[in-house]
Amino acid sequence: MIGRMKKITVICIREHQEALLLALQQLGVLHLEHVVEPGGNLLEETREHHQDACRACEVLENYAQLQPAGTASRSETPRPADEVVDEIWKWLNLRKDREDERDHWQRELARLAPYGAFDPAAIEQLAAKGIYVGCFKAGPKAAIKVPDDMVLTVHQQDRNGIYFSVIAREPIELPYDAVRLPDRSLAAIQQQLAQTEETLANIERELEALAPYLPKVREIIAETEDKLRFLEARTGMATVEPLAYLRGYTPEREVAHIQAAAAKLGWGLLIEDVKEEDRVPTKIENPRWVQPIRAVFDFIGVVPGYNEVDISGVFLLFFSLFFAMIVGDAGYGALFIAATVAAQFKWRQLPASVFHLLYITGIATLVWGVLTGNYFGIEAIPGVLGAVRVDWLLTTENVMLLCFVIGAVHLTIAHGWNVVRLWPRTQAWAQIGWIGIVWTMFFLARFLVLNADFPVIMWPVFAVGLVLLVLFMTPFARLKTDWIDHVMLPLNLVSNFVDVVSYVRLFAVGTATLAVASAFNDMGLEIGAGGGIGTVFAVLIIFLGHTLNILLAAMGVLVHGIRLNTLEFAGHVGLQWTGEKYNPFRIRSRRGPLVETQPEETAS
Repeated sequence: MIGRMKKITVICIREHQEALLLALQQLGVLHLEHVVEPGGNLLEETREHHQDACRACEVLENYAQLQPAGTASRSETPRPADEVVDEIWKWLNLRKDREDERDHWQRELARLAPYGAFDPAAIEQLAAKGIYVGCFKAGPKAAIKVPDDMVLTVHQQDRNGIYFSVIAREPIELPYDAVRLPDRSLAAIQQQLAQTEETLANIERELEALAPYLPKVREIIAETEDKLRFLEARTGMATVEPLAYLRGYTPEREVAHIQAAAAKLGWGLLIEDVKEEDRVPTKIENPRWVQPIRAVFDFIGVVPGYNEVDISGVFLLFFSLFFAMIVGDAGYGALFIAATVAAQFKWRQLPASVFHLLYITGIATLVWGVLTGNYFGIEAIPGVLGAVRVDWLLTTENVMLLCFVIGAVHLTIAHGWNVVRLWPRTQAWAQIGWIGIVWTMFFLARFLVLNADFPVIMWPVFAVGLVLLVLFMTPFARLKTDWIDHVMLPLNLVSNFVDVVSYVRLFAVGTATLAVASAFNDMGLEIGAGGGIGTVFAVLIIFLGHTLNILLAAMGVLVHGIRLNTLEFAGHVGLQWTGEKYNPFRIRSRRGPLVETQPEETAS
């Protein structure tokens, strides 16, 4: 569910701004809404410092993966994190310069290599004595023609062109592309390139040697983030001499903490109910069993609006089902569970919700695979496993019908949810009408796709639903502004049918996963039939094939499993994902913000 919020305005004496902010940062419950646009030189410098530290952290993380765990710092004397960040940037800038230099020399080599090794200085000496040498390039099919008093030498010919040189006793002018001569010989260019490569290798070693300082750099990121948010809060306050004030939002149950701090420290408080036009942050408060789905929301970066609904519980249940149907293999499910156990042991710092979600989806996939008798795409399964298989799920028509049922139930939950939210307003009746329309579209899809009979009773259901929509979808007071909804109703009915049918993608993607697994199995068995080295290739093909299939299935989950929740279901429940995540003003580092006092930067 979405936690209820209060709008808070905190007022203090202007000279007490920093004390106010430090106290609020210690409380860590107020999501700030800047009264004025934050700014100032110190804020910009801190923002740049924070970005530099984040980039340095990314670099060190790449090198830290190459080092064994527990690697100690190369220096017995601890170094300040700021010094490490500065050194990293020194090496990064030098690496960029040397990479540009390497690219330049590589282009020079590629340009001059067809003409072989020669010394540009010797060509200049010959020109001083009246003997001219020129290098040229012509098209691959060109017929090279030069005057009789010139000496032509073709050095190389390939699909890109003809590379040749000409010697003459007067300045050379030919209707071909003249090649600019370098300022040094080919050997000197190769030597310079080798030196540049060696410099780049040394830079890599220097950066790798800094990897043990990664924890310190992460800490300075937290410190600079605290300082950055502190400065944003301070420069985002407004002043009305001799007072200053800020504004934000806090969960209702945290209001008492702010009131206690205000009474103790002498602040003024204005506590208001939030209004419809306010940009209120969203704080999701769910029971533990729903927490795993947070990993998906964080991954795709969506947040429901404060006045919208939280679909976390329904999302988790149906996402697990969609995951299972798309992957559809008990063997893959068992691998997912085993991989999750190993990952949880190795990456203990990751949020527990990530592993819990993987366990749920892995178990769901295992169960669905057992019910459908699918084990790594193997057709002939042992009798024990075959005994628990549900034969009804082996028929294409039955699985497609199940997909339509899942879609209709899913969308019915969405509109039923709206009925509960809107009751007793008249719009609730329109949502009841949509439920009738959804099931009419279900039977229509069954009729058109599966050639099943269309129940006659659904015509009056459709008619009643349509009447409810026309009468109650728009409140009478808003009819003048929202009349377009009635004009769009025919298109919305078609869209409703398409949404129901779209759930058949679960069958289509799941079938494709099974087909790919079976194809690689057959390919491997055919190659390995003769034994010997063929067996090795067969094992390799089957392993790589199933690995590829798992990756494709995972992509299918991301594209289809998430879409059916975030678009189809969310669209029917009226969820537009317009929210801003609740992010309270709080201390993240161990030391907190180290902020220089610059009251003149506060906006008024």
